Amino acid sequence: MTEADYFQQGIAELQAGRAAQALVIFQQAVDDQCATPRCWLGLALAALTQGDVSEAEKAVDAVLAEEPHNMRALIIKGDILLGKDDFQNASSYYNLILRLAANLTDVPPQLSSDLDRVETRLQQLGQMFQQHLFDRLSAAGYRRNQASTRFNNSLDMLLGRKQRKDLGHQFPQAPHAFYLDDMAYCGYFPTEQLPWMADLEGHTDMIEGELNTLLTQSADRFSPYVHSGLEQPQNTETTLLDSDDWTSAFLWQDGKPESDILAACPETDALMADLPLTRISGLAPSVLFSKLDAGAKIDPHTGLLNCRLICHLPLTVPPGCGLRVGEESRETQRGRGWAFDDSINHEAWNNGETPRTILLFDVWRPELSHDERHLITSLLEAVSGFGKVEAAAT
Repeated sequence: MTEADYFQQGIAELQAGRAAQALVIFQQAVDDQCATPRCWLGLALAALTQGDVSEAEKAVDAVLAEEPHNMRALIIKGDILLGKDDFQNASSYYNLILRLAANLTDVPPQLSSDLDRVETRLQQLGQMFQQHLFDRLSAAGYRRNQASTRFNNSLDMLLGRKQRKDLGHQFPQAPHAFYLDDMAYCGYFPTEQLPWMADLEGHTDMIEGELNTLLTQSADRFSPYVHSGLEQPQNTETTLLDSDDWTSAFLWQDGKPESDILAACPETDALMADLPLTRISGLAPSVLFSKLDAGAKIDPHTGLLNCRLICHLPLTVPPGCGLRVGEESRETQRGRGWAFDDSINHEAWNNGETPRTILLFDVWRPELSHDERHLITSLLEAVSGFGKVEAAAT
């Protein structure tokens, strides 16, 4: 049988109300290795009708792996995540659906009904998120009349109560997770305002020595830096998706220590302990050795926050390596550290003949007060935890 035969028979069974038979037919297409996204989608629908959510999610993930903007698959994925109380990721999918739908010129009636439902659910999730956020901030001691103006403005922007001003930059601050209002615009941050940078540069040989030991003992700990997980909708493409050209070994990843790598790099770990790392549960810090292979390039992108700085200490650097942040490009030099605002569009390259390796980590911007750091930390931990607390309570 051809793929078309499987699809037509499976759809006929679904339309006749025989989901179990449809499931068998679509699964046979998969087993015969001739399933296309429409067969996988049929399998997802049949599995849902049978109440097998786990199988339906596997099938819809297979659709999205081939067609990241398949509207029907995105709706099913969002609904499945919502059913699992994964409110944050469900919102990501629903928002992507509405953005894609805005570009459609002809919307079928059934899809129009689904889009209305998605919009209603997003409004409900927004109300839940707002209540969750204020409960967590209140517990952290937030009082609007005592907080800084820029934090209050940023909170209003996060909740859609206020719009950002367009400051006219060619490469504006465009963080994915949180924008802090009224932060001075600077691609590369003045290192003279980071008194610890010179001491760190002075330890380049020691840090590179621990890196070399790690490479000798645990070279397999370097893995692709960019991952293609399906829990987030695929909005963009990158030439380095799951690529071995850009790999990393984490000492700290998303706020969690990697004990075996830390044990292999004790002096580097001790140096990091004295720095103003952004310690936000589930999000930061990230401290890692980042390796970019010869001839590789990291495509232009932006990061999560504009209230932190990404820091690089180059360790092994062939000629022809560099970094562009906004409109300014700089040559990478061994032992010469820099800090930059990664919410500004940036890219890196290695035009040399050997790998380029750096120590990468993130720190708070020094302009922030202690109270601002505390409130930003509480806010971002609340954002990260939205849906998880509710799910754990059921």
